Amino acid sequence: MFAALLAVSLFAQSPQYPLLDRDFEIELALSAAPSHVRANAAVWVLEASGFTLARPGTNAFSCLVARRGGDIFPVCWDAEGTRSMVPIDVDDAKLRLAGRSGAEIDAIVQQRFANGQYHAPARPGVSYMLSPLRYRIDERGQVTKSPANPHVMFYGPNLTDSDIGGVRGSYVFMNKVGPDGMMIVPVGVKERETIVSEAEPLRQRLEAAIGLSR
Repeated sequence: MFAALLAVSLFAQSPQYPLLDRDFEIELALSAAPSHVRANAAVWVLEASGFTLARPGTNAFSCLVARRGGDIFPVCWDAEGTRSMVPIDVDDAKLRLAGRSGAEIDAIVQQRFANGQYHAPARPGVSYMLSPLRYRIDERGQVTKSPANPHVMFYGPNLTDSDIGGVRGSYVFMNKVGPDGMMIVPVGVKERETIVSEAEPLRQRLEAAIGLSR
């Protein structure tokens, strides 16, 4: 089912969904996860016909370079995230590439949660976004770099910052309120510095690939 969801032929027809060298994309996808998860995680890569399984996994995780709505970033989902969250990203891309506006997509996503086509995570779980690399690509292919924020995410359907004592940019905060809301826990300062330093070769290669001028 997951493979079928990812077989989206429209992806590579937009500058917001750039194709990358396959081996580089695998390395980039795995940079989202901690080292002990990387070795046995499944990895998906984007090809001209859509996402394809580049490497089967033997643990619960699936890593990919997400391109939802022009935001490009490595992410690694556990089994629950693979089942409940990834289909939303895939459909978002299909809808955008079919010419739907952001407002229309938001309404469709809300409707699909309401009718049960989408569902909130059914159990506690985790997703990793430890890579400091995140970029925004608009419809014209213009690239903007987002601030580096390596973090871990925990599923928090319909929670608010008030529920968890969250403050944006602090110890923990909500990325959004809704059935697909996530509790964001940034890594510590020392960990962040190490991650950013280690990701420097990846940063240079990715920015060259997507045409970002420094």
